[in-house]
Parts: sequence; C-alpha cells; structure tokens
Amino acid sequence: MKTVTILGGAGARNTLLALKNLKNLKIYSIPSVFDSGGSSGDIRRTFKVYALGDLREHLLAASEDRNIASALSIRIKAGDENHNLGNIFLLNMIKKYGKNYLDVVHKLLAVPSHIRVMPIVSDVNYSGNLIVYSDSGKLVGEDSLDINKKLKVNNVKLEDEVQISEEAKKAILSSDYVVFGPGDLYSSMIPNLLVGGAREALNESNSKKILITNIMNKVSETSGFKTSDFVKAFDRFGLSFDKVIANNRYPSEAKRVKAKYGYLYGFVKNDLDGENVIERDLLNEKTPYEHDPAKLRDTLRGIIMSK
Repeated sequence: MKTVTILGGAGARNTLLALKNLKNLKIYSIPSVFDSGGSSGDIRRTFKVYALGDLREHLLAASEDRNIASALSIRIKAGDENHNLGNIFLLNMIKKYGKNYLDVVHKLLAVPSHIRVMPIVSDVNYSGNLIVYSDSGKLVGEDSLDINKKLKVNNVKLEDEVQISEEAKKAILSSDYVVFGPGDLYSSMIPNLLVGGAREALNESNSKKILITNIMNKVSETSGFKTSDFVKAFDRFGLSFDKVIANNRYPSEAKRVKAKYGYLYGFVKNDLDGENVIERDLLNEKTPYEHDPAKLRDTLRGIIMSK
C-alpha cells in the first residue's frame, strides 16, 4: 500500500477527490488553518480557534455521505456574517469533544478508514495571523491578500510560533509521496512550511515531492506567474520537488472567469520542461479556473501507481 500526504488549502480538496477512490492508497490530508477572512476568520477571532474553512473543505471532500456533505456546505446568516454551516458544526465539535473532536467528526461524516484529515498544528486555539511583506508594506492576515490588486510578495511568516503536530509529522515522515496544491501560493500552501518542524519533516522524509500548479493566477499573489515562479517560490522556503504537474490548456474563458471572479486573472502558463515536468489538460469544463478531479486522478495515478 502506498501512502500519500496532501498539503494545501481549499483548492487541494480536488487532489483529495482525485485520489480518494484509488485502491491500495493511504491518504493523509493536511489543510491550511491560517485563514483570517470570511466565516472562518470571524469564527477564529470570536472563539479563538484555528481557521476551520479549509479543514471543512477537506473533510467534506473525504466524506462518503454526500447528503451530509451537501447539507454542511450551505451558508446561513449569523450576526453580520454569512457562515458556512460546516464551520459551525466543526466549532461545536471542538467545544464538545476538545482535542479529540476529529475522531468523532470522521465517524459522523463517514470518512473512509484509508483517509485521515488533520490540521498541521495540534493547538486548536492557535489564532496567530499570517504576516505578509510586500511592495505595499507589511500586511496582517491572510485576508489582506484577498484584494483585487497586484502585489509583489517578498516574504511571509506566522505572527506567533507554532509547532507541527506529532500526527502531521508522522504522516509526512511515513509517506511515499507528498503532494502540494493546488491552492493559493502565499496564503494557503507556503504557510504550512512556516510551522515549526514542518520543513524539517518534509526534508527528512524519503517521500517524492509533487507540486500541482494552479490553473489560474490570483491577482494579489501570483499575477503573471508561470510554472517556474511557483517552483522558485517554494525553493526560497527550502522545498524542492521531484515532479511538477502543470495544466497546458488555456481556453478563451479567461476573460469570462475574470469578470465573475475579480481576484483571478490569466492562466498559469508552463515554461518548464524535462522528465520531472508533466503537462496535461487538467481543466475543469464547468469551472475553468480549477482542476478536474478525474483528469488529475489519471495523472497522479500514473506517478503514484507506476512502481
């Protein structure tokens, strides 16, 4: 049996969806917990817990009960914020069951036994912000990057130090493959490398490292980025990859997507070649700003199941 660890934000749920039904595969899914905007951010500030949004996305992607997953995806009005019901559900599980709440959640959501979703930190009360150093100065909070403005991000760090959980560390060390992405570069993927002990565990692990680059760029984080720019960004934070998976289909829908989602602009063009770079049509026909899990599954299966 092969073991795969997935790291990333909400976008990485498509990687989980791609892998969840492959046979003889143990999957650890480790979402980012540093979101400070929207429902997650409001709950985080009010109740002093880590961000729940990306964790919810991964848990619902892993769930075998699609009715429950669908119900927990709806949004409800609470106070001044439209909260995702799944976030409120997870908050209540934390309040009721404490540090062991995820064991209960996995059972309630019918997450299959070969999948384990976990945050990268064990401190459920961690609420430190992401600090962004950009050409516009110092920005506080992951949501400071959720703007429709081009920024040059020079560096990011966590406001308060926090250590990798033993569970996440063991998952990384035991994995045959570690897959990053897709997801926002500086607000979802790289923050996992800022956790104390995470980078060391990744470099100590004998796993093959795979990067899935995004379909489209985010205006405020990666405007104009090509595949090589994503690789260079990770290299600056001490992580290199054995394989890079890049989309090579750039349809005319880009302007339509930009009109609907103002924070997205331009497809990520691949400018790398070589045996460690895999180019495929990975575009989702219905939502052309993200990956098609079925196409991604076929590509990942060719790598993971090849030996």
